[in-house]
Amino acid sequence: MKKLLLVAFLFIMASALCSCLCSYYRTVARIEADVNQALNRTLAQMPGHVVSADTIRCYRNCLNIAELRDTAGIALRTVRRRGRLSTELVAQANCSFATVWRLSDQRASGSLLFVGLLWMAGSLWYLRRCRPVPAVQGICYGGMVYANGRFTTSEGTPIVLTPMQHTLLEMFMRTEGHSLSKQEICSRLWPGKPDATATLYTLVKRIKPVIEAHSMLQIESDRGRNYSLRIR
Repeated sequence: MKKLLLVAFLFIMASALCSCLCSYYRTVARIEADVNQALNRTLAQMPGHVVSADTIRCYRNCLNIAELRDTAGIALRTVRRRGRLSTELVAQANCSFATVWRLSDQRASGSLLFVGLLWMAGSLWYLRRCRPVPAVQGICYGGMVYANGRFTTSEGTPIVLTPMQHTLLEMFMRTEGHSLSKQEICSRLWPGKPDATATLYTLVKRIKPVIEAHSMLQIESDRGRNYSLRIR
């Protein structure tokens, strides 16, 4: 997926660059055509190879691109034709890169650039959202997961427990065989209480529906001596 998103982004940016260059060089060709037609019109009105202020004024007035009228000029060039040297007038735009860029239509390339940036931002958001979460080391049993000090379902939904219920369920999950004696539970949960049987019974009664609602587990009693966490 990363490669596909990158290829699409590079394609969009390459398209933006090609559109930019094509528009720029089309403008260069348009400028060259304009100065050449202006020179031809000037020579038709003022024949000869003498360049004067009037010639330049006429030449610039013949230009269709207004931005060139302050910079365009005429140069006298010596060329060799059929073994003989001759002079000819050459039209020159004398415009900067910035001027050509300003005259070129970059709306298409700008739109593609904007789309490319949006694509990049969306791709980064998608990759971050879909980044795999590192596996959490924990205990999984009967559709219930205990990891990082909290209980969740196998789908990741948190299971709400009271502190006492949390401690009891943690004891069940951590004990081999998931079975605990009543004495073991009472000694851990109520160490200073002489007889906590009734309290334990109430605790087990209240935690049962919570466990059964969020997993495939249930608490079973073994003749009142042990409690076990079993898969239904």
